[in-house]
Formats: sequence, C-alpha cells, structure tokens
Amino acid sequence: MGDAGRLQRLPRDLTHPREAPFGAWALGYPQQVFDSRERTGRTTEHVGAELARRLLIIPETPIRLPTMRDLARAHGTSLATVHAAMNRLIESGAIDVETRGRLGAFLTSRSPGRLWAAAEGSPLVISFPLASSPRYEALATALKRQLTQAGLDVFLIFVRGSRQRLQAVRDKRCHLAVMSSFAAGELCGPGELVVLELPHHSYNTGHRVFYAGSNETSHRLRVIVDPHSADQQLLTALEFEGQDAEFIPAMGAQITHLLEKGQADAAVWTVDEMEVRRPRGILDRALRPRTRAAIGDRDTRAALVCRADMALVLRSVTATIDRTAVTEVQTHVIAGRIVPEY
Repeated sequence: MGDAGRLQRLPRDLTHPREAPFGAWALGYPQQVFDSRERTGRTTEHVGAELARRLLIIPETPIRLPTMRDLARAHGTSLATVHAAMNRLIESGAIDVETRGRLGAFLTSRSPGRLWAAAEGSPLVISFPLASSPRYEALATALKRQLTQAGLDVFLIFVRGSRQRLQAVRDKRCHLAVMSSFAAGELCGPGELVVLELPHHSYNTGHRVFYAGSNETSHRLRVIVDPHSADQQLLTALEFEGQDAEFIPAMGAQITHLLEKGQADAAVWTVDEMEVRRPRGILDRALRPRTRAAIGDRDTRAALVCRADMALVLRSVTATIDRTAVTEVQTHVIAGRIVPEY
C-alpha cells in the first residue's frame, strides 16, 4: 500500500474533461445495491461499505476512478461524506490510490480481505460438509489457507447434506456453500450461482456401489438413501433405476452399520468416506457405465455456491483462490505432510 499520509490529501474534485462515464465503472453490478439517490441519512459507514463493494468488482488495477462528484451523486451523499469514506478505505489499507494530475485518480492496488471487511463488516462464512474424510479436511484446510492469505477473516460451519448447506446460503446464514459440481447443477435455482469450481478429485475421489457380500439376495433389494445428500440420492436413483428395490432412508454415517448388520444390501457412497470406517465383508463395484456417463466427473469436483445477488462480489473474493495451490495443499494434507487446520 502507498503512503497513507499522501493519500489522505486526495482532492475533493478529480474532474477530468475526458472522464469515463460513471455507469461504465460499475457495469454489470445490480444497480439497487449501489443506487442510493433516493436514500436519506447517508453515513460515512454506509457509503464506505458501498464503495468497498464497488472496488471489489472493478476490473484489474490500475484503473481510473470516477470523480468525487460522480461518486457523491451516485451514492446520494455529500462530497465530504464520500471523501471521508474513500479516505477511510485508504487509511485501512483496503486500497491504494494515486493521483495523476489532470488524468485523475487511479486505483493502483487493493486488498480483497480488507475491502470485504469494509463492505460486509463480518467474516466470510462458508458452509462445508462434515469433516468425515481426510479429503474433506484437506479441502477445508486448502480453502481457508488460500482465503486467509488474501487477508480475509474466514469462518467455516460444518453442515451435513448439500441441501442444508444450500438452504443456509438462501437463509443468509452463510455466504458460500461447498458441494459437488453435480449437486450444484441439480439443486441451484435462479437465485443461486456457482462462483468457483475446483479440479477433478477436489471434492472426493468418486462414488462406488458398496454391498454386503454375505447377505442373502433372495429378498427385494434394500438400498440405503441419505435424503439430505443430493449426490447420493440422485446417484442412487440413476444407478438403481428400473430395478425392484426398496429404498431405506438413513444418514451416511449409518451406511456401514446397516450393511454389516444385514439390515440393508447396497448403497452408493464415496470411496473416501467408506474407507474411513469400512468393516470386513463390505464389497464394492463401479457405477454402471450409463450412470457414470450421465454425471462425468462432476461428483468429484468441489463447487462454491452463493446467492445470485452476491455473485459479483463473491466471484471477486474467490478469484484469490489458486486452483493449483488448492490441489497441492490437499495432496500434502492427505499424505500427512500438513496437519489439517480449519
């Protein structure tokens, strides 16, 4: 960041005769978030939060900023208030602004973490699947490490089932939900968007059909379904379509017990979670080719989902995540070279 003392003397009016239209600077962002011309009681904190959201979504720096008059007009406030709000962002280290005479003021760098703090006034909250396998622990470690390095205060909550995690996003109890790309594609409505998709095997190493080899099979096939897991529920429907099967609702953690005790015959589940507590006598097979063809590798890819009205801001925040670095951290955590920390 630049010299805060120098930047505090940012001119009140940076008008330039060839200044780009203000609307072009925030192109694509939902206007209701920022258009405050009809509002009253505009405080420095309110304006600063709105400015921080704008500064999170603009193109790569350096970029010329609107004039103070344009900002004041867009935020329905006075020059003094917008000037104070901008200088607070500068002094906090959220942005670095450089004045270039008649060319105007340029945003030369920004801190996504400090801008997020100014915009939202809270940590970035992410709902994660339960840490029921080393791979989930590795993913939580990798994502928290990447976002923390970008200056974000990150808080993870662990929620069983992709449906519940998505509902937490809808209810505004978290900003992002982690689930498979497959589940995201099936569950997300017009009000949600995927802002980031991670590589193959970032979420799990795939699903297989697990079954009890010692169970009698003369009876109707009893298949376990976890109603809270969209992946497992949808894959089970695909895998056992057309078969005479009875579906038994149960949590994923109960699968091995039900199979071992002969209370169920089969279940679709992830290799990673099954290997954590797999008892003797539980066999497995690959999904049928038509099931695998229908889903590709989408069940193995992690996706980060948010509300559509937050998508631009959260896409900018998650742009700090390096996919290659996530894979490397996961590899080290699973191999025991990095202690899981989330």
